[in-house]
Amino acid sequence: MSSSRVVAGPLSAGSILRPQLDGADFVHACQATTRRDGRPALQAYRDMAATIPGWFDGLMALRNRGMQLLGMKHLGSLRAVQGTVDPVSGQRLGIFTLQSLDDDVIVLEDNDRHLRVQLALQWQGDVLEVATVVHTHNAFGRLYMLPVAPVHRLIVPRLLEKQVRSYR
Repeated sequence: MSSSRVVAGPLSAGSILRPQLDGADFVHACQATTRRDGRPALQAYRDMAATIPGWFDGLMALRNRGMQLLGMKHLGSLRAVQGTVDPVSGQRLGIFTLQSLDDDVIVLEDNDRHLRVQLALQWQGDVLEVATVVHTHNAFGRLYMLPVAPVHRLIVPRLLEKQVRSYR
C-alpha cells in the first residue's frame, strides 16, 4: 500500500470490530499507510473530526432536526470531540459514545432502538484503519441506513486521505 493511497475493503484480520461482523447489516473499512509519529488513536480520531467538511455538518444538522421531529435523539456534531480531555468509557465524544480506548485503538458506538453503530480507528504499525459495523434493529434502522451508507462510503475515505496528506 502506498503512503498516499486509501484502500477500501474488508476489515483487516486484526480489526477489533471483527467479532462484531456476525449479522451485520453494513460493514465498511478503509486503511492507509501514514506516519504515526506517536499519535494515539484518540488523536487520529480528533484529527479526522477536525477535517469534517461544511456540507457534512449541514447534513448532520438536517439529520438532527428531522430525527428530533420523529422523537429521536440529537447526536450533535462530530467536531465536538475536540474539547474532550482524558475521555473515559461511556463518555460522549462528538456523535458517539466511547466504548474503549488505548494508544492503538479507539472504539466508539451509538446504540438506540433502531440501530447500533460501532466505529473503530485502529493503528496496526503505520497503517491506520477506520472500520464501521452497523446492526439494524428494525425497519426504521434499515430505512435510515439507505441514505447514510453511501454518504459514509464517500466521506470516510476522504477524511482518511486528509489524514494521510497532513502527516506526510
